[in-house]
Amino acid sequence: MLLVFLGLSACQSATVADDPPAAAQQMVHREGVPHTDAQGHLRRDYDPARSFFPIGVYHAVHGEAFGQQHDLALFKQAGFNTVHLWPVQNIDAALDAAERLGLQAIVENPDETLARRRWQSPAILAWMLENEAAQFVSDADTPARLAVFDQTLARFRSFDPGRASLIVDGAGLAPIYYQRWAAWREKADISALFNYPFFRRAYPVQNIERVARTMSRALRLTEGKKPIWYISQAFADTRMGWYMPDAEQLRATIYTALVHGATGVIHFSYDSHGTRDGDVLGYSPSPIADYGEVPDYDTSKKPALVATPQQLRQSQAMWRQVVALNRELALVGPSLLQPTADLACTVKADGPYRRSQPIRLIVKPADNGDLLLIAVNIEDVALNVDITCDRGIATLAPFLPAAMPEMTLAEPNLIRDRFTPFGVRLYRLRLA
Repeated sequence: MLLVFLGLSACQSATVADDPPAAAQQMVHREGVPHTDAQGHLRRDYDPARSFFPIGVYHAVHGEAFGQQHDLALFKQAGFNTVHLWPVQNIDAALDAAERLGLQAIVENPDETLARRRWQSPAILAWMLENEAAQFVSDADTPARLAVFDQTLARFRSFDPGRASLIVDGAGLAPIYYQRWAAWREKADISALFNYPFFRRAYPVQNIERVARTMSRALRLTEGKKPIWYISQAFADTRMGWYMPDAEQLRATIYTALVHGATGVIHFSYDSHGTRDGDVLGYSPSPIADYGEVPDYDTSKKPALVATPQQLRQSQAMWRQVVALNRELALVGPSLLQPTADLACTVKADGPYRRSQPIRLIVKPADNGDLLLIAVNIEDVALNVDITCDRGIATLAPFLPAAMPEMTLAEPNLIRDRFTPFGVRLYRLRLA
């Protein structure tokens, strides 16, 4: 491993390894892509009948709660295939609904008695056994926390040996967290990582390179051998200062993570009494202003967020954006689980960009022998972009039925396009 956890007593003085220079083209997963099937069994070889690309909702709720009726069928209809279950609910009933609907469930901090009773459920994708330990557990307490995790995982594997464990964690960029963040990457079968760039203190956001850095660091630390899932920012937090991204910003963060090796997406977070207790406004097709007196789940001793009419409109708009992205991801996901193509491309960008490599791209197999080239502008400026490939291109078209009027095949191996700020391009190529 590039970084082996040997102890954390000297973490405060440890030097964080420098990130290598950013590259435009990502060549990760050339020999196979680490992912799972729908029951969390790890695999590298792509099988269209078994390989699973999670498109998830964080904090899904089923049943009645605080005067509201929730149904996992809502998420099925919206194009999700995975539900992270809000832990304070009837998990048995939620798993029954997931089985009936054909949804896969992530169970957070599962009760071991329930897990032993339900582990054979076809709906269970992963047991989520840790959450944000690198951020909120000190260096001094981390070895004990790691030991407890080992013991918990051993018990779960004694009755459910094949299913992967999941650890959710933050960005892993701050030096103070880095060593213990790296230690948890060693422990995880699957890492689900969040990186939320749209933050009032950094407004206006000029680039989203931090998302690329988080994914790339996680892949380096695991030597590309473990699945990495991206938890997207689809929420606003009035207490901490995160704000709702717009449609282009949300799409760009997700595709930046995918270009840099992520093999699943979970949108944080569905709007409910649980998120509102933490001052989080999530996405929902029908949010309500006030959930009333809900339990103080986050122990903040503060009342739950009461949404304004403007915030309710933001929640509904984000729901529509997430649903539209789900349709895209269902089409793109199978390509991302296949080995990266060996087509080499260089990028020339013309415009007032700030980062050394403002365009990030990856090339994957598509259907019918075609290739899918995903390219993302990680900056908030418009750029004229030339992508030159090392082989001729016979045909060039949008991968999805979307207008891309400035896309041209200027030469047999040269794609020319104009990227909007935080613009994403999905090209379908057929090589000559």
